Amino acid sequence: PTLHSGLAMIVLVLAVLLRWMLLPLGLYKSTDFEVHRNWLAITHQLPISEWYFEDTSPWTLDYPPAFAYFEWLLSQAAQWVDPQMLDVKNLDYASEATVLFQRITVILGDALLALGAFSVGGMTSVVLVLWNSTLLMVDHVHFQYNGMLLGLLLLSIAAIERQRTYLGAVLFCLLLCMKHIFLYVSPVFFVYLLRFHCDMSFWPFRLRFGRLLRLGLVVLGSFLVLLAPFLSPVQMPQLLKRLFPFGRGLTHAYWAPNCWALYNTVDRVLAKALRRSGASGSTAGFAEVYESAVLWSVPPKATFALTLLAYLPLLRAIWQAPERGSLSLYVALGSAVAFSFGWHVHEKAILMVTIPLLAFAPSGADRANPRRRRMRRLAVALSTAGSFSVMPLLPLESKETIVKWILFLAGLLVENWLLLGHPPTEVPLGLTTVAGGILRSLWPFSASLWPLVALAYGVLGIFRDAGGHAWLFRGRMEFLPLMLTSDFTALLILGSFWSLFSLLPSEKLKQ
Repeated sequence: PTLHSGLAMIVLVLAVLLRWMLLPLGLYKSTDFEVHRNWLAITHQLPISEWYFEDTSPWTLDYPPAFAYFEWLLSQAAQWVDPQMLDVKNLDYASEATVLFQRITVILGDALLALGAFSVGGMTSVVLVLWNSTLLMVDHVHFQYNGMLLGLLLLSIAAIERQRTYLGAVLFCLLLCMKHIFLYVSPVFFVYLLRFHCDMSFWPFRLRFGRLLRLGLVVLGSFLVLLAPFLSPVQMPQLLKRLFPFGRGLTHAYWAPNCWALYNTVDRVLAKALRRSGASGSTAGFAEVYESAVLWSVPPKATFALTLLAYLPLLRAIWQAPERGSLSLYVALGSAVAFSFGWHVHEKAILMVTIPLLAFAPSGADRANPRRRRMRRLAVALSTAGSFSVMPLLPLESKETIVKWILFLAGLLVENWLLLGHPPTEVPLGLTTVAGGILRSLWPFSASLWPLVALAYGVLGIFRDAGGHAWLFRGRMEFLPLMLTSDFTALLILGSFWSLFSLLPSEKLKQ
């Protein structure tokens, strides 16, 4: 449905109010609060030449320079709120003023997300991304700045789609210099710009060389300006060492729901069956290097090669039949490839898939097109599974448990309403609404499996959050609930990725 201005404003105000309501939350503090507080202190207290060498805290600065500049800007305001938070040696400092200041900066950063979503898909896209459960839990309860960064990504996409190519290129370079994980989608931008902006083809050969040269100069100039203080034989190696710590292991602490979660599970099962030992890091909940007990211990080069191989069909589809207005969809698909096969992927990285996809989903004039309907349905399925997969990030205390389930269900209802056409007013609130929304959106393959998937979601989530595992296993196998969550959502997410990719071959996705 199209949101008229009055209703859109009400829903947007509610989204903003929800963020402010989440501010106190018992002043819950994840590790990321200390990470970013330390970065505020480093950039405020030390000269720029020491930013990437300082290691008083274990949470050293490991984001690119543009994000460090952003932290420096925040520190100029932070010194008026609580100067003690800017002391590098003041480890684990978390006054009430400090936590509130950091949370408020995340709320303000979402203005960039709203602007980017509006530029890509209009007001409906804004409502969808601001009500996204994953983003609310990760940024506004757990604490990160994903909304601001994804907003910059969407602004770059919108600028390129509107043929403001050089502005879009500058914005994307800025994004890469704020968080280098967005390198994963750079092949999409590269191929898309070669085809549209540079009008390149191989047979017959055609290339607007002047445009390619100007674009290259814009990109190179942007990087030189942003990285200028670190372009030295001393600074650059240290910067690269911080940005690419390959020693962290194949999987993150809690296993992002991708192919490597399933791979590690098979290894664990085989190790138990064959009574082998020797694996480390996979079931402790820490970001350690993982050595497989039975299967091959996958090195970074192998994940890079596999990711590149999986990327080729997408790049081929963009090259052969590019569609103007679909860059956000291509970016979501590129992120899906990297999420599925990348090295040390965080579960929070699912936002790089779902947010561009949700921003794109309402766009286009032909909403009745069967392929468009299927794409919207897959967007809801991915968003729902992604939200469920990040719920273990939040502690199992009563207030956080209640809040994350409310956010999960609220996002599900909004997406069902705006993308699948099921307004909340048509169904009474309560268990029927929740169950109906889950049954409609969670499984993209067979309607007959919806009840089983919905039941599994509910049972697994409630069992995990109500402490059922501790009661059943008497303190043993502590990592099992996290492993089951990762594996269950991995099957849903990877299956949805496959279905989403099936929209690309042979036939264009009509706008």
